Amino acid sequence: MKDYVHFTVNDFVMDEFFRAWVKSPDPETNLFWRSWLAAHPQKVAEIEEARYILQHLVIPEYKITEEEVVHLWKRIRGINRPPSAPPETSLRKLSLWWSWVAAATVLVGVAFYFLVARENLIEYKTAYGETRTIILPDRSEVVLNANSKLSFEDNWHSAPRRELHLEGEAYFSVTHQESNQPFLVMTGDGVSVEVLGTTFNVYHRTQETRVLLNSGRISLSLPTDNAEEKIIMQPGELVEFTSNQYHRKSVDPQRYVAWTEHKLILDHTSLRDMVKMLKENYGIDVEVVPSALLDQTVSGSMPAAGEEELISQIARAFRLKATREGNRVLMKE
Repeated sequence: MKDYVHFTVNDFVMDEFFRAWVKSPDPETNLFWRSWLAAHPQKVAEIEEARYILQHLVIPEYKITEEEVVHLWKRIRGINRPPSAPPETSLRKLSLWWSWVAAATVLVGVAFYFLVARENLIEYKTAYGETRTIILPDRSEVVLNANSKLSFEDNWHSAPRRELHLEGEAYFSVTHQESNQPFLVMTGDGVSVEVLGTTFNVYHRTQETRVLLNSGRISLSLPTDNAEEKIIMQPGELVEFTSNQYHRKSVDPQRYVAWTEHKLILDHTSLRDMVKMLKENYGIDVEVVPSALLDQTVSGSMPAAGEEELISQIARAFRLKATREGNRVLMKE
């Protein structure tokens, strides 16, 4: 097996096994790559970039005519070979030549993507502790949570669908188009959310994705081991997807979108979840002593103010003392 750990984005794009997974996933490739990503989370960004390139790379198919086939065979039969050369040498040379042509075609396509297609790519990023409201070309609105990235190509006027790629978390309020142009949000693990007009929240970090439907109706596509599975979600439903498994349940949507109003709603929320949120949204590492305290839960609400105030509020809610040094926080009884 190849040492994919040292692969670059270009290496993944050129790898036949990887391309087969992106273009025509099956149970074998799905199982391998999702297991591999789970074991190497540091490669997620490069995998997502390579997938994005291949999904947007269109290589024209060359069709050879019957006359060209006849002419080609005449040339093959007419090639002078050394007496010691086996009869199939010419065919091997031809096969090798076609392999080089195929590889060169992919390279040209990748070069075109980086030199031309990427020029039309629009990206929005947020830093730790920052949220940002974005107005899209169709007047849809996105609230991008901290430590997140949203990207899309500036071609919606001619594209068959409005397609965005998300890393992190965002809340979407989508406008309906008279042309019924679909709106598609895609995450790095293959989850896609397709809507015509609605409000919903998408969370995607490392190997976990959560989709909450606030209003309207969406079609959720999930890549499973067997095939891509579609779910029609109803308002108030939450779907959690991780390790090729998904769970669907009814929830209070406000709890999951309160961050857009700079507040947190806690409903038997564990200290473990709060520690995770501080790491993801603020880049703060929290150590809790003793670790058994991580399973404590609280309910209520608090403003999602600056990180210092938030750390203080969490410590008070769980009756702990917090000591901070740089980006590290120690919480203990």
